[in-house]
Amino acid sequence: METARVINIATDETEIVAKKALSIPEQARAIQVVDNETYSQAGEILITIKGLRKEIGAAFDPIIKKAHEAHKEAKAQKDKAEAPLIEAENIIKPALAAYDREQERLRREEEERQREIARKAEEERRLQEALQAEKEGDAAAAQAIIEEPVYVPPVVIEKTTPKVQGISMQKVWKFRVTNEALIPREYMTPDMVKIGGVARATKGSIQIPGVEIYSEDIVKAGVR
Repeated sequence: METARVINIATDETEIVAKKALSIPEQARAIQVVDNETYSQAGEILITIKGLRKEIGAAFDPIIKKAHEAHKEAKAQKDKAEAPLIEAENIIKPALAAYDREQERLRREEEERQREIARKAEEERRLQEALQAEKEGDAAAAQAIIEEPVYVPPVVIEKTTPKVQGISMQKVWKFRVTNEALIPREYMTPDMVKIGGVARATKGSIQIPGVEIYSEDIVKAGVR
């Protein structure tokens, strides 16, 4: 089994700041904010966290940036190498699909043509049978033959498009909007970005039907 390879990016600087962070969760769990003193102590821990996060960013961000740039370059080279193949795919795939659709249309047309021939032959056979019954003086039988529904079994013609190993046709259902005003409400999605923008810009001074705009207090910590 192939094992995943992990890139080791640890340096003295990253290890130092990582170790500094290890004791902070224990300090946070130990503090109980019950009065002004403990409130201030908790605030000091938060300031420490902010400072450590800044140190961690300074240690890791250059590494992340280099890795990101390397990833972008590798992706760009891969895309460049694949571009001619994608171009060729975009030529061949539609051509195969178009040929398959045309052959399917012709196959269905031939099935219908042969079924129509069979239906007419059955109608002619019924007519001759009814005429014979009428000649024999059995008008009721002749009428019953004429009135009996004509049944012709389905005609099935095998598909003639060749099968290429590894190539298959998959029907993918898509859609296009022809009249947005007619779309039922259950298929509509609220514009969360627009609603959020209104909430932040108006601070609740404008109400949107069906939407509750409210505020929450969040604690922000800066670095001394």
